[in-house]
Amino acid sequence: MKIKAKSECRWDLVSLGEVMLRLDPGDGRIHTARTFQVWEGGGEYNVARGLRRCFGMHTAIVTALAENPVGRLVQDLIYQGGVDQSHIKWIKYDGVGRSVRNGLNFTERGFGV
Repeated sequence: MKIKAKSECRWDLVSLGEVMLRLDPGDGRIHTARTFQVWEGGGEYNVARGLRRCFGMHTAIVTALAENPVGRLVQDLIYQGGVDQSHIKWIKYDGVGRSVRNGLNFTERGFGV
């Protein structure tokens, strides 16, 4: 297997996958929530963000987002996480979301350890 030297690579990791908004009601329940904390997340992205924040590695995400305010919020959260977002593909939004939408994930906290 031919693996490039680190000096020849721009990133330590490039992840490919969906990045969604996670809406968290805190310690409450979704059906009684009046406010939510908003986070970015997605399996592949979470690895890239973790490696960047914990170990200072150079990481990037390849994903697509709808060109709307929710998509721009996701982009800003990715930026805050330190992950390179230069490979985001922006998809024209039709104003309604018939075919192009950004993923939303409403998550209640579990009771695990």
